[in-house]
This record gives sequence, structure tokens and C-alpha cells, in this order.
Amino acid sequence: MEILFDSQGLQLLEDTARSLPVPLPWPLLPGQDQGVPEHIFAEHLESLEALPNFRLYPHQEKAVRRVLWQMGGRAILADEVGLGKTIEAGVVLLEYLHRGLADKILILTPAALVKQWQAELLEKFGLAFAINCLAPESGRALRVIASIDFAKRSEHAGQFQSVAWDLVIVDEAHRLKNRSTAAWKFVNQLQKTYLLLLTATPIQNDLRELYNLVTLLWPGKLKTYPEFKQTFMLDRHTPKNLGELRRRLGEVLVRSTRRETGLRFPSRQVRTIFVKPTPLEAEAYRLVWRSLHKAYRQMSSKEKNILPMVVLLRELCSSGRAAWATLSRMTAGGRWQYIGASDAQRLSELLWGLPNSKLQYLQQALGGTEEKAIIFTDFRPSQEEILSFLRQQGVKAAAYHGSLSRQAKDLAVEAFQKDHQVLVSTEAGSEGRNLQFCRKVINFDLPWNPMRLEQRIGRVHRLGQAGDVEVVNLVLEGTIEVHILHLLEKKIRMFEQVVGELDLILPVPGRSLENELARALLESENEAALARRVEALGEELQAGRRRYDEMYQLNCSILDREGSRQSDDFQ
Repeated sequence: MEILFDSQGLQLLEDTARSLPVPLPWPLLPGQDQGVPEHIFAEHLESLEALPNFRLYPHQEKAVRRVLWQMGGRAILADEVGLGKTIEAGVVLLEYLHRGLADKILILTPAALVKQWQAELLEKFGLAFAINCLAPESGRALRVIASIDFAKRSEHAGQFQSVAWDLVIVDEAHRLKNRSTAAWKFVNQLQKTYLLLLTATPIQNDLRELYNLVTLLWPGKLKTYPEFKQTFMLDRHTPKNLGELRRRLGEVLVRSTRRETGLRFPSRQVRTIFVKPTPLEAEAYRLVWRSLHKAYRQMSSKEKNILPMVVLLRELCSSGRAAWATLSRMTAGGRWQYIGASDAQRLSELLWGLPNSKLQYLQQALGGTEEKAIIFTDFRPSQEEILSFLRQQGVKAAAYHGSLSRQAKDLAVEAFQKDHQVLVSTEAGSEGRNLQFCRKVINFDLPWNPMRLEQRIGRVHRLGQAGDVEVVNLVLEGTIEVHILHLLEKKIRMFEQVVGELDLILPVPGRSLENELARALLESENEAALARRVEALGEELQAGRRRYDEMYQLNCSILDREGSRQSDDFQ
């Protein structure tokens, strides 16, 4: 075992002979940090023969071949956001399965992406994965997708580390930037033959972060940290010997930029329709806000579980029927005593028969044409109202939600693609399904979590979309939705960015923007106080956006031949 030292003291690195794959059949040749030898392209990809209707873009095929035959299945996939790193990892995974080189596969992702990975692997590659569970189904090979936060917990880590994994894939791998964190140590201690780290930004703030990621893949590849620092760093942010550093990275890192691919990326047009609430809708919103504000103040710190209140507030901007169902559950049998009986009775009466002004704006959102559109809502009662309204207007609409069977979901998408104009979907439709035959997304209600909104848009606004994409937001005036739109549009420029960038802009893991918005609303006595709270939150998000832009520029200057971020991103 080789013992390496760094400036922080003794650092015992992984025993490479124990866990690294066998020597590569075709080693990387000097000077070939960007190209791929011709003989590598002669080797066929068995997995693609099993997927006759599946096609890789040239940059994706190059990445897959380099990972398999130049890098020994241990690599950083660092394509710019939007170029399909997930697809590249999926084909590498499938190739190892077809060649009998992998049975035990672990995919580690942020919690918000677990279900999306599961859906994408099933839809694109026909591969079923369990979530956060190590027990194989009916003796089948062990294939698991887990939240990295779940897997690294002390009560789970030992179970995951006891398995001799053939392939481990880590999405959003920039979260492993610090070698002293539990996440880095957990992944480092996993038994693994092949390892893929996916991130468009392997450098977050410090060149040492790049060193730490490479050390996970090939311990000793960049020698000791003091040697790396002396050879390649002027300071934390500034490299030296850049040509040699890029050559070394070319042995373990694959990256394509949007400029290099020559692919056309669709532009995105955003339209917001402000919906004026009826007097009854406005009264219901004020009464719910007042009641929940009062209830929140009465609660002790231990009692302040804001989840049911968040749900009720979100539903109120979508449909009265959805809010009525939640209020009924909250107040049933006096279990939630903080809303007084008189307020609860008045709210129940208001919400049950509350008109839904947003329905009257659906035709305007559709644009008066027969062009296909996906209408997203978070709530089943709202979905039912939308479907009923559209069908009364003679619009052919299919329903998609999480309670449908796999076959029923497939039939709904098939109907939408063939002869239905509209697919009305809950959040289940924002995970995994690629619907590029449609180019319009209508947000009937705005998620309080921007990642959810990004996932909705990402169903149509992604590589392979032939037309420009239109996003239409229905926003109820005088409600929290107006503030959410302000944060999305003005502070983080949500609708301008590439799908996939948002994770790097939002607050640090462990903080929920949804909860921050809820507390701002529940702790504010009036609209002016709420506006001040939201503006303070917006300033924080705006600072995150600036940090992200600086970080992306740093990655481009070190990793890309062009040396800086290009201006031909998604519009």
C-alpha cells in the first residue's frame, strides 16, 4: 500500500491494487487528450445493438468510448450542462451489463433526482432499479439508486460499503469536492471496480477540489497534494502549467462544450399571464393567510411542523377544491386546534365551491391553436378540474399522474403524441419522460421549489428538441405566486438558464427554498412585511447566481480549449 502525504498531515489513500480495474487494453497516447484513436471507434458498442431506435450524439459516443477503452471505466464526465451526461453514464452502464462485467450497480444522486434517474433508466434503457434498498428483487442482480445523504448515514453506510460494487455512478459529483467530508469519505470507502463522477463544474472554488475528485478515481494519479500544488497552482484559483494540467486531466476527464458539439439548442420564450382573482378567491386567500399566521404564532418551536401549512398555501393558488381537502384533513376530529372553529367553518364553505379563475385563462395560454401543450399542476383535484374544463371546451386532453400503472402512463403519452392536444400532468410527468414532440409547457401553478419547475421545463427543453420552447406561467394576482415569479425571473434568471444549472445556484444543501418562502409568509403580518422578507431572500439567491457565474467561468478557463464560457447557451 502506498502512503502519500499532504500539507494537512498524513493521508492514507486507497489501495489501488485492491480495487482498481485491470490495465486498459488501449492506453491513452501522449498528446491525445482531446481526440480518440481510430482503433477505438472500430470497437462496437454491444449495448446499442440492443437498442435499435436509440442514437447517441457524436460527442456522447466519443465520451462513452473514451471511458470504456481509454480510462478503464473510471472517469469524470464533465460535459457542459445540457449535453447529456446522464445518457453517457447510462450507455457505459449498459455496455458493462452486456459484456458481463457488471451485476452490482449503485447510483448515488441528490435526493431530488433519485426518482428522475429511476424513470430515465427504465424509459431509455429498460433497466429497473430499486431506490434506497439493498435487497435484490427475486434474486435479480443488485441495482440500486440511493440518495447520497441517505446512503452515507451511519446506520446505512456500512451496508452499502459491505457490497463489492461493480459500478458506482455519482451524479452532481461536485458535492464530493472536500476530502474531509462524510460524503467524500463514504464514496472513497465503497468497494468499486468502475466509478463515474458526473459534474459540469468539478471546480467549485479551489483547484484542490479538482485534485480531490481525481483522487477518488485514481489515487496517486496527480501525485501528492503538495506536489500537485507546487506543479499546477499559482494560488487556489489560478493554475500554472495549464497545458500539462489539461493533458493529465485528459486521462481521467471527458468534457464537451456546447460550442464544440455544433448542436443547435432551442431558445426559450416565457410568457406570464396574471390572473385576477374573484372577490371570493381573494377573501379565501386572506382568510387562510390570517388563520395560518395566527396559528404559527401560537405554536411552540417543537410544534412548528409547517408542512401541512405549506401544502394548504400552495393549493390555494391552484384550486379551492384541493385546498378544501387538505383543510378537512387538518381539522378533522379537532386534531389541529390552531384554526378556530368559526374560521375553519367559513374556510370550508368558501373553499368547497370556490371558483377557479385560472381555468378561464387556459385557452389564452394554449394560444388559440391546436398545438400540443403539457399543463402541469401539483395537485390531483386541480388536475381533475382542468381536465373537466378542457373537455367541456372540446379539447382532447389526456391525464398523467403517479397513481397510474406503467402501462396506463405509456398509453397516456401515446394518446398525447398521436391525437390529443393536451397532456394534463402532475409532478409524475416531470420525472424521466422526454416529450420533445411537444414544445409548450403551461404551469397552472408555480412550484415553490424551483428544481421542480426546472424538471417540468426539462421534459421538453432539452437536447433533441427541434423547435423553440414556450413556457407559460399562470400567476394568481395578490398571492405568494407573484413573489415566487419575482425570485425566479429577476433574482436567479430561472427562465434564461440551461436546464441543469439550478442546483448550483440555490442555497446550500439542507436549506429548503420552499420552507424559506413558507416561513416568510407565515411570519409576515401583511403584504409589505412579506415583500421585505422575500426581497432579502432574493438578494441571497442573486448572490448565489453571481457565485455560480464566477465558478462556471473558472471551470471553462481551466477545462476548455476556448478558455471561457461561450455566449451561445440556451436563450
